[in-house]
Amino acid sequence: MAVNSIANVLSEKRSFLLVTHKDPDTDAIASLLALGKALVDAKKDVVLLTEKPLPDVFRFLRGADRIVQGFDSGKDFDAVVVLDCSEIERIGCFPGCLEGRRPLINIDHHETNPFFGDLNLVDPHGSSTGELVFNIIKAADFRLSYEIAENIFAAIQADTGSFRYDNTSSTCLAVAAEMLEYGVKPWEISRKMMDEYSLSRLRLLEMALGSVEFHHQGKVGMMTISLEMFKKAGAGESDSERFVDYPRSVSGVEIAALIRERDKDDYKFSLRSNGRANVAELASRFGGGGHAMAAGFEGHGSISALKRDLMKEAVRFLDGTSN
Repeated sequence: MAVNSIANVLSEKRSFLLVTHKDPDTDAIASLLALGKALVDAKKDVVLLTEKPLPDVFRFLRGADRIVQGFDSGKDFDAVVVLDCSEIERIGCFPGCLEGRRPLINIDHHETNPFFGDLNLVDPHGSSTGELVFNIIKAADFRLSYEIAENIFAAIQADTGSFRYDNTSSTCLAVAAEMLEYGVKPWEISRKMMDEYSLSRLRLLEMALGSVEFHHQGKVGMMTISLEMFKKAGAGESDSERFVDYPRSVSGVEIAALIRERDKDDYKFSLRSNGRANVAELASRFGGGGHAMAAGFEGHGSISALKRDLMKEAVRFLDGTSN
C-alpha cells in the first residue's frame, strides 16, 4: 500500500523538504505543519517551505513560525514531500527547489491529481490531506502530540466546512474524535479559523456582496472582487477566504463562483457546487482542478470574456450537455 511505502521512507530516511501548493489553504498549511512536527519529533532534519510568507489568518496554527521561504540551494534531502497539491505546476516554491531531488512523495486528496510523484498517496475519498497525513503518521509509528493533533483537526475541519460538506465521512469523524483525546478544543479552532474577522475583511465583504450576480434562472451565482476593492478595504486575498459561500448559500444556486482579481487581466476563480455539477470537471476545462464540490482555476484576459466563457461551460454542465 502507498501509505506503508511512504511511511517506510519517512521512517528510514533522515532529511526532508516539505512543500505545498501556491496560495495555500488551511488544509495545506496544517498538513505541512502536522507532518513536519512528527518528523522533527522523530529527530529528522526537516525544511517546511512555502512560496510566500503566510497570511495572518494562518498564524494561529501551531508551528507556523517554522515555515520558511528559502533555504541553501546546495542543501541535499533524502526525499521531497508535496502535500495537498493537485498538480506539480501548482507547487509553491522558488524555481529549481525540486530540481534533482528524489524521491518525490505526493500526498493529496484531489480527484484531478495525475499521480506526479515517485510515490503517490492520492485518495479522493479522503476528507482532507490532513486525514491522509494522520494515516501516514500512524503507519510510521511516529509519536502524536497536542500540536500535531491540533493541526490535523484544523485541516479536517477546514476542508469539510466544519463537518458540513459531503466529504464528511465516518472515517474523518473518527480521526477528529481521536484528536480530541490529545486535548484539542474544537471551539477554539473554529473561533480562530471561522469567527475572527478583521475590520478590513468586513469592509471587503460589504463591497463583495454588492458585486453578486445570478444567471441561468438563478442556478449560477458569481461574486467578483477587484484589486480596487482590496485596496479600499485594506485587505489581502486571504481576507476573502470562504466568501464564495455567500452566493452558494442562496436558494436555487447550483454553482457558485468567487472571482478575485490578482493583477491586470489576471484572475483566480474559486468554484463551489451544491451537488448537481462536478466543479472539478468544470475547472478542468480551464486548466484547473480540485474536488467535485470545490475546485478552482486561473484565468487570464478580460473579465467579461472570462465570465462569458465560464457561464457557457457552467450552463452546459447544468443542462447535461457538457460531454
